[in-house]
Amino acid sequence: MATDFERLRAMKDEDIDCSDIPEFTEEYLNNSEVLWEMPENESIYLNINKNTLNYFKNTGKGYWNRLSILVNDYLKDYVAKQQAQGAVI
Repeated sequence: MATDFERLRAMKDEDIDCSDIPEFTEEYLNNSEVLWEMPENESIYLNINKNTLNYFKNTGKGYWNRLSILVNDYLKDYVAKQQAQGAVI
């Protein structure tokens, strides 16, 4: 299945359906499940959109942990969907 990048580039923000995305709240973070624990001093290089990074920075101290939780939740959902389609993960 190919991605229609031209259509995506032409989309306006208000045309994106975000209705299936849970609200990003403290309750969401507190109820999130981490798939695996990262080692204490794990360092990575991450190229991230400046607006996205600024959003997380503006949420205050611990924003990297919140970003990590969000990525873990996405991965958990992605793996579940792949397994539901019969993929071996």
